[in-house]
Amino acid sequence: MQYTFMARATQRRRPPKTQTRRPRRPKPNAWPEDYWHITRRPLQSLVFLAPLILAYEVSMALTYAALPIQRRDLAAAQLLHWFFSLFGASWAYLPGALLVIVLIAWHVKLRLPWKIRGQALIGMAGESLLLAIPLIGLNWFLARVGEGNMLQAGVPWENLLLSIGAGIYEELVFRLIVIQFLIFVFNDVLRLKQSVGVALAVILSSLFFAVSHHGPIGSDPWNAGRFAFRAAAGAYLAAVYVLRGFGLAVGTHVVYDVIAFLSAHDAAA
Repeated sequence: MQYTFMARATQRRRPPKTQTRRPRRPKPNAWPEDYWHITRRPLQSLVFLAPLILAYEVSMALTYAALPIQRRDLAAAQLLHWFFSLFGASWAYLPGALLVIVLIAWHVKLRLPWKIRGQALIGMAGESLLLAIPLIGLNWFLARVGEGNMLQAGVPWENLLLSIGAGIYEELVFRLIVIQFLIFVFNDVLRLKQSVGVALAVILSSLFFAVSHHGPIGSDPWNAGRFAFRAAAGAYLAAVYVLRGFGLAVGTHVVYDVIAFLSAHDAAA
């Protein structure tokens, strides 16, 4: 009887099964579902940029297929082609393919949900326009003090295409690749403070961005005013990339380049 009573008492003291279940842990890398975080997702950026990438590559292919002249490539695209040539690859559309692959691989690595927010895409277009205003203002100021427009007028259709391509592939090289590589070196290898590593990456990438527009990589002759502007623009776009993500950095760059091209063309007309 005593054993039975103790067994029953033990059974009564046993907590219900519902109390022994462990609470579910949140999924790793589950970003909040707000506009600030959604717009920084690689897949959201890829969908936002897909029309620009497709329009640029298709238009360049059609333009240079019909014209008996050599295709003009951006300095960033030339750097990528040089890198691919080390492995024996020379496909003209490898930079675009690389961008798509990198963003998809990044999205998979972060284990984020495979869904797109349509309203966020509209917001990204408007935010790109707003973020381009400081660059447009700086360009206007330099034109007023005699440095000239940073984009020169030329063959209208070709330069318009290059304006779009510059926003895409310069951000791919100098922001997505260079900044992430420098952050890895400074923070993961050299173990610097995170804020210090990011700041150094922004500064060095902006200087590399400015240098690449002049010889021997770029085609522009040396000009101190243009170099200073591009270094400042590179730092600004790097800050947009770090704070707002790759898609908005590209959008800001494309909006600025197109408006600067159109203003240069109107001034030359």
